[in-house]
Amino acid sequence: MFLLLAVTLTAAAAGPSGSLPVLHINTANGAPIESKETYLNGTYWLDPNGAAGVEAFGSESAPLALQIRGRGNYTWTGFEKKPYRLKLDKKAALLGMNSNKHWALLAHADDNRAFLRNATGFQLSRMIGLPWTPGDVPCEVVLNGDYIGLYFLTETVRVDKKRVNVTNTDDEVEDWLAANPDKTAADYQYTPLQLTGGWLCEIDNYDDADQVKVSTRQSSNEVLRITYDTPSDFITEAHKNWLRNEFSTIDNMLFDGNKAWMDKIDITDLAKFFVVNQITGNYESFHGSCKLWREQGENEKWHFGPVWDFGSAFQPSRDMATWIWDSYHFQHWIEKMYSYSEFADEVKRVYSEFAAADLNDIYDFQTQFVNNLKSAAAADYQRWGSKGYGNSNMDRALSEVQAQLTTSINFLNDEFIHDVPIVDGPDDNIYLRGQINGWRADNNYRFTHRGDGVYTLVVKNLNGEFKIANSRDDWAGNVDYGFDGSIPFDTPVELVYQGRNTRLGDESKPELTLIFNWNNKTLTASTTGYSGVESLPEVDGETPVYFNLQGMKVENPSGGIYIRVSNGKSTKVLMK
Repeated sequence: MFLLLAVTLTAAAAGPSGSLPVLHINTANGAPIESKETYLNGTYWLDPNGAAGVEAFGSESAPLALQIRGRGNYTWTGFEKKPYRLKLDKKAALLGMNSNKHWALLAHADDNRAFLRNATGFQLSRMIGLPWTPGDVPCEVVLNGDYIGLYFLTETVRVDKKRVNVTNTDDEVEDWLAANPDKTAADYQYTPLQLTGGWLCEIDNYDDADQVKVSTRQSSNEVLRITYDTPSDFITEAHKNWLRNEFSTIDNMLFDGNKAWMDKIDITDLAKFFVVNQITGNYESFHGSCKLWREQGENEKWHFGPVWDFGSAFQPSRDMATWIWDSYHFQHWIEKMYSYSEFADEVKRVYSEFAAADLNDIYDFQTQFVNNLKSAAAADYQRWGSKGYGNSNMDRALSEVQAQLTTSINFLNDEFIHDVPIVDGPDDNIYLRGQINGWRADNNYRFTHRGDGVYTLVVKNLNGEFKIANSRDDWAGNVDYGFDGSIPFDTPVELVYQGRNTRLGDESKPELTLIFNWNNKTLTASTTGYSGVESLPEVDGETPVYFNLQGMKVENPSGGIYIRVSNGKSTKVLMK
């Protein structure tokens, strides 16, 4: 007689990964957070969990006071993993950011692109030099004893000396009231100058109580929703009328062909804001959550920024080789602005200088960002994966995002730097996969794009069989190349799509530079390295002059020399 025992195996409950700081929050009496408008009282403590440069705040036995409420629009209503707004009782420099009371916990529940959307947009904003970019640092969160996953503690966009540093007339009124206890805010007399700022607003895509609406000649079916964040506590009809008139004037100037709109908007900051959103393919950037600020003064200008919401960046279905105004979301103003040659020229200047300086560093930032988050992302996926949130394969998402990023940069290089585009580009990053690395898509064996479809990889002690392939487990896509036989050194060999495994003719070389040319699908195992020099045709019977330059700007107003300069991942025509 046999006794059959039914055993139910359950997975361990999700909890912090142990790889990131952990923010513990408890609401009073464990009350659920159900409102975006009403704060709940609570406490918090921050455990650095061994993270370098992160200070502990409070402890389980001695937590600190805060208030917490919901935040966001679609992100609040559309997901069980909610974003939150925090107001600390006392200022704190959380996770190494500047000391403040006001913070946001962004959930990024819908970011299945390795959590790279906001991270990449914010980093590009810092790199390109917009005046201020919110700090955003990953941590894991435990709310009322429940692990709720990987979050990004983010500096909220607000008027502050270390955030958006403009005059705050709300503070001026508060100071006046403190000095005049027998008066009310209605007694305060604003000067005409005070109506001009400082302002912190946004072009919004939702109705809001703190908002003025302005007709736009861009479309008879649209209005400009201008939501004001500051001033807000003390704001009069005179303020609102000034704001309506200001945006109505700019709108009319734009569509009248009046270049004076550029006297009202700082076109350099606008160009930087546009370039960052264009690189990431963020086709909602001028649709909503589009921040603007203005300092007090008759002749001050509006500045686009700081950046905030990249929820539509790097969408898998998005054609990254197209302008961000080509979308089903209504993008206010930007296409019309770009039709003015002065602004288009400023965009070209800003992008060209950015590309020549440090744009390509974004690839390294993304790779390090993803590597740092892998354990926490796995814990987050265990907590929320059943709901469809999070990332089950961070490496694959990184590869897909970086392939999109390359398409975007190639598009802008072609537009602004007149580089030769890759017409038939790879749909993924390119890797050396073989016996040397267990046939894995290993970032240590990822090729670097050197421009014009040429990819290179320095590899040591290459033994055994290998192929040139993508990162996909099923090897699908248009990058899967091999050669039936062994290849010689320093001689281009044409590979075959889905061909057989490849070998080197001589395996004794301690170091090689593999040069894969996407345009003709040739692979060269070079013993001398990659010079970056391309062959040029004769011009009028004269022998061409060759240069092998790295990051050097060459100017020759008289022309006559054709120079291309490689900066690591792209090649630029500086002069013909």
